[in-house]
Amino acid sequence: MSVDRPSRLKLDVSDRDTFLPVIDLGEVLRSLMRKVLRRWTILAGSIALFVLLAVGYAVLSTPVYTANGSILIDPRVGSTPRDGSDMIPGLLLSDALTVDSELRVLVSREVTASVVNALELGNSKEATGSWTQLISDWLGLGGTAEGGTGLSPQALEERRAEALRRSFVRGLKVERAGESFVLDISYTSPQVEFASLAVNTVMKEYLRLSSEQQINRAERTREWLSDRIDELGSGVVIAETAVTDYQRDNQLLTPTGALLPTEIALNAAIAELVQQRTQGVSVDVQIRQLSDQIASGQIDAIQIPSEERTSALIEFEASYTDLLQQEQELLLVWDSSAPILENNRKKKAQLRELILVEYSQIVENLKSRRDTIGLQVEANERVIAELQSQYGEDATKTVQLRRLEREAESKRVLYEQMLEEYNSTSQLLTFDATSARVIAWAVAPDKKSAPQSKQIVILAALAGTILAFAGISLMEALDRSFREQQNLVEIVKLPFLGLIPTFRTERTNIATEGRPLRSARWRKLGRAAKRFDFAVMSPTSVSAETMRSIHVSLTMQKRGPSPNGMIVGLTSSVRGEGKTTTAFNLATYLAKKGKRVVLLDLDLVSRKMSQQIGSVLSESNTLFALLQDPDIALRQMQESPEFPGLVIVGNPAKGGFLTSATRDGPALKSALLLLSQNYDFVIVDLPPLQGMADTQLLARLCNRLIFVVRWGSTPKQQVVSSIRKIDLPEDKFLGVVFTQGKLREYRSYNPNEVTDYYS
Repeated sequence: MSVDRPSRLKLDVSDRDTFLPVIDLGEVLRSLMRKVLRRWTILAGSIALFVLLAVGYAVLSTPVYTANGSILIDPRVGSTPRDGSDMIPGLLLSDALTVDSELRVLVSREVTASVVNALELGNSKEATGSWTQLISDWLGLGGTAEGGTGLSPQALEERRAEALRRSFVRGLKVERAGESFVLDISYTSPQVEFASLAVNTVMKEYLRLSSEQQINRAERTREWLSDRIDELGSGVVIAETAVTDYQRDNQLLTPTGALLPTEIALNAAIAELVQQRTQGVSVDVQIRQLSDQIASGQIDAIQIPSEERTSALIEFEASYTDLLQQEQELLLVWDSSAPILENNRKKKAQLRELILVEYSQIVENLKSRRDTIGLQVEANERVIAELQSQYGEDATKTVQLRRLEREAESKRVLYEQMLEEYNSTSQLLTFDATSARVIAWAVAPDKKSAPQSKQIVILAALAGTILAFAGISLMEALDRSFREQQNLVEIVKLPFLGLIPTFRTERTNIATEGRPLRSARWRKLGRAAKRFDFAVMSPTSVSAETMRSIHVSLTMQKRGPSPNGMIVGLTSSVRGEGKTTTAFNLATYLAKKGKRVVLLDLDLVSRKMSQQIGSVLSESNTLFALLQDPDIALRQMQESPEFPGLVIVGNPAKGGFLTSATRDGPALKSALLLLSQNYDFVIVDLPPLQGMADTQLLARLCNRLIFVVRWGSTPKQQVVSSIRKIDLPEDKFLGVVFTQGKLREYRSYNPNEVTDYYS
């Protein structure tokens, strides 16, 4: 199983259409167009109805006009220029408003009520017939609010004012222009002048109320700032006085941010102490180095700073150097043991002793200096200790002083900020600083905004078309009858033999043969009976072509040189499908072709054929007589003069008639066999399958069956159920015939199935 699974999962190219069916878009569109053309009257009627309604609406409706204006909202206008103003309460102006909130303000109760008052809508003092009164009447502003019983006059007036405002707002529209800061204002009215006046009044009242609100806010802010400035000014004076008094009382008269005298002295003493200790360490190092060198006796390695050298030491070292040079020169001439060299050596030894003595003196001087530096360090340390003690007290006082200075500085800064805000707010009161400005005033519209006659008619036609398409599609979807030949063949699985249209639709443009002279009995026949030979009288009709098709099929179905004729039964699902008319036309057509034909009425219940031709039916040609004595009845049968060459065996009510095929089944079988031995075709009009149990028995007595389906009427499920119910092999059926189809409509459903070859 695991080996076969991948092969199953792999989709073969040949199986692609099973999973992905191909949709022929062209065929779908053609099918849709055929449906629409078949029911073009619905499409035309729907479009005409909608267009007429649209034209009526456009003609009868009152034209209205729309005026437009625009306002730009700038949140920066009206705010103070100083940064950080949002930290001050009461200074949140238009910078705290968004464009959307301003849009809500424009349609608010305050603004619209002010506009209604400015336009004087609903004013009882307005002259009758004026345009404002006409607008008021059109808006429905003439009456007072209902249900005001028991209210005070003030409450009634408030309700009336609110009704006026709501009625005015119905024509007002305010929307934002995309993502910009522009608000588009429009008003729709049946009066041209009022539309533009309403828009301009809305913008003026909005600007006026916005300006008044801003001025009132600025006045309140300035009053608050004035009180706050006075309070802060007093606080600044008190804080600065406290700083001065503290400095004087504690002798801290230094500039703000400068060092205290004690702090300066302490820093200087510490710096001096560091320098003294550095000098002491340096002298100590020199003393140790000189002492070690003197102890070693190597005067050449002794390094004495220039400032420590004495004049005697410098002289001794110069003389010592000269002796060393002389010794070198003498060694070049004299032997080392020469007296002159000995004398030189003695002088060098004396100078060396003198130099060492000087070095020792320098060491003593350095020691004295070291002691002096030590005394200075001790004295400086005592001074630093005293200064540190004094600086601690001064530092504590300084901390308090700095706190007082910071408090005074913060109050001074806040005071200056408030003073600046006060000046800015005072400047705002000198000019109109609203957050909006008009960028387009409304003008009287030059054309109506509604109704748009052309658009309405076009939309109505489109709506009618769409509704018609939907209705046609719904009707086609709900139609459960057979209308297409291909669909019938696919469902019932039987050959299609042809169409028997309604005879009225076939009378035009077909050739007809002159009828022979009829007897007086012929004129007594009904209209339906007079059409039993329509296929014979109209050889170029579709009905005649169907008879020819059936004749060909019967000829092909007859196998071998059998002497017996063929028994052909015609049945249907229910009554009224045209099987009797089809059977009669088939019989008359075969008789016209020179065939020996007998027609039997075996519709045992309705006996429709016998009733329709009862006036021309021979008394000897009865089914009852045929069953009583087939041989005698066969000899007495006569052809009908009204239908030449055709023998009709009826089942009339008089003289007894057959009502049960079960009871007379063997006799019927023998009679049909006898008839088939003497006639080429035995055409049998059988009962319908639904509602008649004997039909299955009668159908089995026939060699071939023709199933009749009324076009566009019999439900598909009923036809399929009837064929299954009869339970006969497929080769028993010759095929299926459509009847009572309107030829033009039939061609719309089957454009490739009906030809005009004979016409």
